[in-house]
Amino acid sequence: MRTPLMYLLLAFSLLFLPAQSFAQEEESSENDVFYLELSPGFVTNYGGPGRLKYLKADITLELGSARAHQAAEQHIPLVRNTIVLNLARQSENNVVTARGQERIRMELKEVLNRALEEEVGSGIVDEVLLTNFIYQN
Repeated sequence: MRTPLMYLLLAFSLLFLPAQSFAQEEESSENDVFYLELSPGFVTNYGGPGRLKYLKADITLELGSARAHQAAEQHIPLVRNTIVLNLARQSENNVVTARGQERIRMELKEVLNRALEEEVGSGIVDEVLLTNFIYQN
């Protein structure tokens, strides 16, 4: 009589083991971070009329899930276009100061999320990282 009871307990414990492992995997995947390096870097002029001023920026997007990474990759032309248009309209003050560069970074995050929200239904960019930022006045 003892043997069937042991088999029954073993069967129940095996049923719950995979569920716990899967739940633990779910938790760890929620904390994962995915990066999408936008290559090649961006080179554009900025500052409006007058003498030409150039800006070169290497940008990486931080995304919170594999699904967001896949969606961003699928919409790379939209992402790149949004970034180029935003960088080209920046003022000289934004480009040459650290505070202005932080404003650019935050603004890029906002406009990218707005553009991607129209395409995929939600903003997917957690952070915009300026990995290289060079300007010429």
